[in-house]
Amino acid sequence: MSNTLTNRVSGRMSSRGWAIAIGAAAVVLAAILLVVYLDRYRSRVSGRNAPTPVLVAKQLIPAGTPGTLVASNSMYVPTTLPRKEVEVGAIADPQYLSGRAAATDIFPGQQFTAIDFAADPNTTVKSQITGSERALSISIDAVHGSLAQVAAGDSVDIYIALGGRNGQSLVKLFRPNVKVLAVPTPEGGSLVLRVDTKDAANFAYAADNTQFYFVVRPVIGAKPTARTTSNVTTVLR
Repeated sequence: MSNTLTNRVSGRMSSRGWAIAIGAAAVVLAAILLVVYLDRYRSRVSGRNAPTPVLVAKQLIPAGTPGTLVASNSMYVPTTLPRKEVEVGAIADPQYLSGRAAATDIFPGQQFTAIDFAADPNTTVKSQITGSERALSISIDAVHGSLAQVAAGDSVDIYIALGGRNGQSLVKLFRPNVKVLAVPTPEGGSLVLRVDTKDAANFAYAADNTQFYFVVRPVIGAKPTARTTSNVTTVLR
């Protein structure tokens, strides 16, 4: 009788111990799962709110407007938005606009997305000029100019070589920051520059009577070009 009672008490204590151990393990497991859940939740929320760069229209951009014109006329403002507010395919790099045109009307405050700008290999020159701007077509060949590495959409500094005093030749800056709208193809064609109407005659005269050299400028952050003149004396100085 005594042994039976003792065995029953021991069994109950053993069962209670296992129950306590299992309960404690469950509490620890629940705590671990809670920590993992909270960590993942914080990471997810933090990722959704992470500042993400995007370009936003600051004016109406009609369908068909060339991307180069959008960029050169600063028709957008770069900004950052929480990732959860950024639209799919949002554009953050202005260089993406090169060679493309607005596929639809883009309204002020609207984010630029990939579907808003379609590839446009047939962008016309006249769609890239406004107001007093003019598209000047110039015949360029090996004698009258150097177009190495110059492409449509580039901004260039133009230097000219001409005869100086006493027959001494010189090279000087002619015009800084000139936009190239089109370049000759291997099959032929002309160089097309965007110039102001009041300066068109000067460009035409320089093209016919001097040699042009083109220096490509940085896309972003270009510093003012020094207005220099070089001749044999300055080169050998």
